[in-house]
Amino acid sequence: MSIKVEHLEFTYFEDRKNILCDLSAEFDAGEITILTGASGCGKSTLLYLAAGIYPHSAGILRSGSVSVEGVRPDSLTASKRCALVGMMFQNPELQFCMDTVEHELLFCLENICTPREEMMEKVDGALAFCEISHLKKRSLHSLSGGERQKVMLACLTLLSPKWLLLDEPFANIDDASARMIAGKLKELNRTKGIGILAVDHRLENWLGIADKVRVMENGVLRPEIMDVNTLDGALLKELGVIVPGEAYETKLPEAQSGDVVLRLEHLALRHGNNHIFTDINAEFRSGCIYAIVGESGCGKSSLFGALSGLYSYQGQALLEGRELRKLRKQDLGKIGFVTQNPQDQFVSDTVKEEILVGLKKREDAEMKTEEILRGIKLWRYRDISPYMLSQGQQRRLGVAALMAYPCKVLVCDEPTYAQDRNNTKAIMDALCRQAREHGVALIFSTHDRQLAKDYADEILELKGGRLCVH
Repeated sequence: MSIKVEHLEFTYFEDRKNILCDLSAEFDAGEITILTGASGCGKSTLLYLAAGIYPHSAGILRSGSVSVEGVRPDSLTASKRCALVGMMFQNPELQFCMDTVEHELLFCLENICTPREEMMEKVDGALAFCEISHLKKRSLHSLSGGERQKVMLACLTLLSPKWLLLDEPFANIDDASARMIAGKLKELNRTKGIGILAVDHRLENWLGIADKVRVMENGVLRPEIMDVNTLDGALLKELGVIVPGEAYETKLPEAQSGDVVLRLEHLALRHGNNHIFTDINAEFRSGCIYAIVGESGCGKSSLFGALSGLYSYQGQALLEGRELRKLRKQDLGKIGFVTQNPQDQFVSDTVKEEILVGLKKREDAEMKTEEILRGIKLWRYRDISPYMLSQGQQRRLGVAALMAYPCKVLVCDEPTYAQDRNNTKAIMDALCRQAREHGVALIFSTHDRQLAKDYADEILELKGGRLCVH
């Protein structure tokens, strides 16, 4: 049983070069194979084609074919395709249809015509397998990115396809949760014979799990087939892969600690009967960089959601001494937010206009916009909609767009998720220069402890409902 790719050529734009270039490969269902390589090299595109979910309107298949178990997945009905391949997106929120975890899982079973009397037992079994039984009644909206990944895995477990296609499955997950999920994937492969093909920029979670690593470069697969336990670290670093324990080699000016611009006093938040955090106290100073770490579901995204006005909180959040809830519209622009889902923040029709919005008062707005877009490798896409970009490209655009605003505080929720090493470094270098040069208090969350260590002046851990110095 295998996924077979033959002479595949694919592009998103008729007048642009192919994203996949005469690609041929075969992946064995008896093995767990990881695709890695620089952002934009075609990894996710290959997964989407193998899943059969790319309509003709999304791109142009110039030549070649993809077959799964001898069948073209795009020729199947939705129900038959679900039995053949299951796909986990970088952002699982895009796949959810219902309101709660329980209802989402029941919806999966309804789609494969499961007898009603068997449904609840199967749902409970999938939740237990993924170690998220406690989330059964929770709304999907209230879950962290990592918790949503686990729910998506539970959905795929219920569908039990012949193949799992995973796009950055650990992007929003803490190390312990990543190891748990990796172990479950290995169990599905070894005991149920489910083939696994995954895209990942980080390889440490696959140690002892994956059988092969293949590197993509400029739309083709390099000839080397690597053992995940004996990786060529120098080659991977050169190709933009994040190597475990490798420092990011930052060269930032020393912090010039300024005045306190944001103060949190006894901040508390709950979703329904669930207390997310109970007593958060912290001060953030201009020109300083703060990393917030913690396990998936500890409340990092909820904290940022409270500061953005998305959630109602108790206690005080003071921006330059004034309560956030009482600020006038023009003053709210002093605090900028980069969310986990960059699509939530787009306001313009084109990539170029998305940057220009924040620079409209500058005389050199056009020149500065070009500089920014070239810096994040998106200038060639300047005239298309932000929604046509890949997930990784949308992330870079979301970060760059917020940097164009004259903020006092910049809050970034996992700003480097699903990015290769080079883009991760470019994003963080740009954000930190903004903090240093313009006296901005930069607050970012991350599951990458090395990233926090290398870039942050202070690391804060959210644990047990409180924020403390790490």
